[in-house]
Amino acid sequence: MFEVIAAYWLFAFGILFIGLEALTFTFVLFFLGIGFIVVSVISFFYIFDSGIIQIALAFILALVFAIILRKTLLKKLSKPKLDAEERAHVSGVGIIEDGAVKFDGTFWKTLNDISKYKNGDTVTIIDVKDNMVVLSN
Repeated sequence: MFEVIAAYWLFAFGILFIGLEALTFTFVLFFLGIGFIVVSVISFFYIFDSGIIQIALAFILALVFAIILRKTLLKKLSKPKLDAEERAHVSGVGIIEDGAVKFDGTFWKTLNDISKYKNGDTVTIIDVKDNMVVLSN
């Protein structure tokens, strides 16, 4: 069996894994680092029988933390969707040209039926969603 690993080494491995996380951004090494740090704190108060138990406990804790916290952390760190007032194209008046809507110097597709319009007709645009303009009825 492996010798018991000193608490300061476990803590150092935890810090190392958290530091390496900055290179990967996967939150795998982050949770492994947290697992090693928690086991290092436990090692101050409890005497383990072997180093294998310490390492196994660090991996188990990392897995538990990952299952519980990964989605929450990724959601908090992900880029939020843009609100309507932050988008460049929100609403206005467009012109029908060759089966598309010309709006702000760009030709846009639309889900609305524009067959009733002819080239040069103006239409009112109320929103832009999924790279398509939404026309008022």
